[in-house]
Amino acid sequence: MLKRGQRKGQLELSFTIIFSIIIIIAIIGVGFYVITYFVNLSRCTDVGFFYNDLQKRVDKAWASEISQEVFTSKLPGGIEEACFGSLNDSNVVSYKEEYEFLRRYLNLNKNVFLYPPARACDVKLSYYDLNHAQFAEFFCVPVTDDKISVKLTKGSFDALVKVSR
Repeated sequence: MLKRGQRKGQLELSFTIIFSIIIIIAIIGVGFYVITYFVNLSRCTDVGFFYNDLQKRVDKAWASEISQEVFTSKLPGGIEEACFGSLNDSNVVSYKEEYEFLRRYLNLNKNVFLYPPARACDVKLSYYDLNHAQFAEFFCVPVTDDKISVKLTKGSFDALVKVSR
């Protein structure tokens, strides 16, 4: 039965129903934000673990008399290469494109770089200064299936660990 002033087909929603719909939409939006945040946080921790594990392995090799091993680690998706060496080298033959890009946009006194830097969770996490290591030349190692491998070598008369492809 129609009330006075009400037309046929008119839908009447109470304030509580409208408020409940708004709250449900807000909860779903916050849920998507939290999930996205934790997925990105996982990317950051993968990069941090890569640097930490690499430094530990280099330190272990540096402390030993003779060492030769292959370091393998995981990096987050989207990172194409990890580059090693100084950005102050003037005679870079291989990986010139990566070298020029990193030199132009980062130009830091570091020796490990993730390429492209924007995919490393944060630009500040795209570079690292690896201690007790030396590099014969600037080089990059491709990331395959989110994994990377580099050789760590130290002879009995070497002062630093040699990092190579």
